[in-house]
Amino acid sequence: MPKKKQGMPFFRYEERIPTDDFEEIIYEKDGPIGRLILNTPEKRNPLSYRRIVELSMGLQEMEMDDDIRVIIIKGAGPAFCSGYDLTPGSARDNNPNPDDPRASLGYADVGDPPGGVFISHEKDIPFFAKYQFFSRELYFRIFDLQKPVIAQIHGYCLAGATHLAGFSDMRIVSEDAQIGFPVARNLTIEGFQYEIWLMGATRAKYYLFTGDPMTGRQAYDWGWASAVFPADKLEEETEALAHRIALTDPVLLMMQKRTINRQMELMGFKTGMAWSQDVHMAGAGSRGGTEEGKEFWRISQESGLRAAVDWRDGHFGIAYPAKSTS
Repeated sequence: MPKKKQGMPFFRYEERIPTDDFEEIIYEKDGPIGRLILNTPEKRNPLSYRRIVELSMGLQEMEMDDDIRVIIIKGAGPAFCSGYDLTPGSARDNNPNPDDPRASLGYADVGDPPGGVFISHEKDIPFFAKYQFFSRELYFRIFDLQKPVIAQIHGYCLAGATHLAGFSDMRIVSEDAQIGFPVARNLTIEGFQYEIWLMGATRAKYYLFTGDPMTGRQAYDWGWASAVFPADKLEEETEALAHRIALTDPVLLMMQKRTINRQMELMGFKTGMAWSQDVHMAGAGSRGGTEEGKEFWRISQESGLRAAVDWRDGHFGIAYPAKSTS
């Protein structure tokens, strides 16, 4: 009897996927530099469940490789990343159990919580929200990794993409990058309110209350980005920075990163991230919470994600064209 397909594994509970079998990222090793390249450029590299798993596994492989000293995460094509994959039908396509009632959910959702325990729709969705749970594991893995992680950002860096970048050790951006969290206007609070640690409360509130995008230059001026360069110099400068950092002894680099992060933990960083995620989960359980959020999901189900995003941008007057992000 053929073995039943179980879907993509959760990276802590299954054996690792060989890097040559990655489908949504490119795994590169070049001397002391490791690169993880988001590779669905025609969709602006959204964070699907598989991509999150592959990033987590890729980071683990690079951490165990003594030749690699610095890791760069970047996107193929015209953008870094358009955020979490909210394409209707993702739950149906990815859920390994076709009889699971969650397969009908309109947002991207996969499988069971860790350990395979599912209690009820009402309890599990708010408290586990599997997609976000797995992404939190990825971001804390970046934070705790022994090696420096650099996010090289061009084009759009939206919503969940700002989480991937925000938990990286450095964010090197192009001047014309568009960095924003538009879903704060209608769907949810910012599920990882890391911005205050980078920009301070005043600018974090401006950024999240308005949903307005930051250019790469503004992100640097506000403290979100570590460095900013013209778009045509971004890769060259990021590579030069990575190679410069890689000259330092890897144990010394590890201790530098660890001591800085321990200071953040003493000030409550991880507790704050868990708290904002708990509140986010509670809102996610109500399928959008606000009337605007419910309308967004209705349009997405009936007319597709593009129509829903266009409606959102028109309704709220968001200043960057969503049609360029998918």
